[in-house]
Amino acid sequence: MSTHESGPSIHELADLYAVRMNEPADTQTAAEREEMQRWLLDERHEAAFRTSNLFLMLVNDLPPESRERLKAYATVSPAGRVGMRRPVWKWTALAASVLVAVGGGYAAITQGWFAKTYVTRTGESRVVTFQEGSVAYLNTRTELRWVGTGEDRRVALVNGEALFDVVHDPAHPFRVILDGSEIRVLGTRFNVYRKPSGETIVTVLEGTVEVRGFGSGEGGSGRSEWKRTLHADQQIEYVPLGLVHETHETVALDAVKWRTGLLKFNDVPMPDVLDELTRYTDQRILIRDPRLAEIHMSGALGVRDVRKALKHIQDLAPVEVNENNGMFTLDYRAAAAAGKKD
Repeated sequence: MSTHESGPSIHELADLYAVRMNEPADTQTAAEREEMQRWLLDERHEAAFRTSNLFLMLVNDLPPESRERLKAYATVSPAGRVGMRRPVWKWTALAASVLVAVGGGYAAITQGWFAKTYVTRTGESRVVTFQEGSVAYLNTRTELRWVGTGEDRRVALVNGEALFDVVHDPAHPFRVILDGSEIRVLGTRFNVYRKPSGETIVTVLEGTVEVRGFGSGEGGSGRSEWKRTLHADQQIEYVPLGLVHETHETVALDAVKWRTGLLKFNDVPMPDVLDELTRYTDQRILIRDPRLAEIHMSGALGVRDVRKALKHIQDLAPVEVNENNGMFTLDYRAAAAAGKKD
């Protein structure tokens, strides 16, 4: 039996998702985003997606007239109707058209002549494939810049959070640059979360990662230079002034539950949980009773529907959640607390 009769191939779906993930977030439903992220969890799917996304990046970096000529080679067809048109570039047409028509443009991109910035808005996620094949999965409110040139594999995490899946290359380390620190790897999988407070959390899922703080430099701000090596299932937290927590063991997969739309936490003060939820909504979340700061929470919350997540908190804890004028307010619910003591 022909495989075409059983549905789209992996490569065809990889092409589709590469196109969809590079479109504005408001053109995708929550169900679509969840479907794409779930599909990418399979290693074979992720490998095919990387290649499709790389070709798409090459096309997008061309002048508009060149892109139109390339599209003439590709087949565009609607892939069902979910409220918008889904352009699908068939694998062979896309690969052939890029390799034949890009020419010097491909060479310019692979040599790192073009610096690129990748941004996600509130509640949006994005998958970025770099020229050399490494992949970054961007969480909500993230800005990442490719600042490398030629064989210098280097990105700057301006803000937000990203999971990096780095292609192994012993001769050319991959570096993530932050204010006053650098993360260096040869090829591995790790998560970097740069909080608005200035704290950075690095979590290693596979391989080895070197994290270095540069120290104060001229002017003397009291910072001292430091360096730590992390392995799988280890984590470190630091700020520009130095380490917050030394290297410690962790369940690394919990740090990347955001890829499946979950926020995982264990014995975390409620204000910290709400700070994390705030990243996924443009509505303000305000604690009006200081007693809520004494409540610690464990478990998982869905981040794709913050209103539903807050309702879940209200069901679990002595909290009253109200929504008015585009803002969520949280008060202590004494009656519920008293009921639990009986």
